[in-house]
Amino acid sequence: MPEGTGACGINCLVCGLFRQGKCSPCGAGTEPQAQAKLAAQLKLLGGTCPILQCAVERRIAYCSADCELYPCRRFMAGPYPFSQAYLEMQIRRRSRPGNPPPGRDREPDSKLH
Repeated sequence: MPEGTGACGINCLVCGLFRQGKCSPCGAGTEPQAQAKLAAQLKLLGGTCPILQCAVERRIAYCSADCELYPCRRFMAGPYPFSQAYLEMQIRRRSRPGNPPPGRDREPDSKLH
């Protein structure tokens, strides 16, 4: 995956907030950059992004590419980072014959804090 892509799939390098110096990329859930982003979120916002937190805890680089549970309830709860229509398309295509069932109602073994 390209540098600057967050675990959720958003490429921060093309985001206006990043280009204006108002935000930093999250990085893959398996990279130290993601852990640094979580620490900054906790310090500045008093909480963390549940999607990034889950990816780090489960050692998932990119949710849509690497997680068998994608799209999970964290994504489906929306509205951020993807629209309901996009996620429903993901579920439809992943549910086609020959594909494993979608994991939107299943939860990973670890729980978020």
